[in-house]
Amino acid sequence: MTTAQDIAAWLLERIRTEGRLSQDQAVQEIPETFGPEWVRTLENGHTGIHQEVLKEFRKAHDGTVQWDRDRRFWSPKP
Repeated sequence: MTTAQDIAAWLLERIRTEGRLSQDQAVQEIPETFGPEWVRTLENGHTGIHQEVLKEFRKAHDGTVQWDRDRRFWSPKP
């Protein structure tokens, strides 16, 4: 059974191997890879990553990843 920690580790690995990961790409691939229960529809109608996954992701990267708010992607901190 997939856990939020599994998905957080997957996100972190993708960022480390590819150099960055866009939120749109993650939102598209998470349900395909792990199941639709790991994304949610936000109040504005957009699809987002489940809160538990984001919580585990923050713990997993422990400050080693940065978020580019304007371009909506994560990348390793220099």
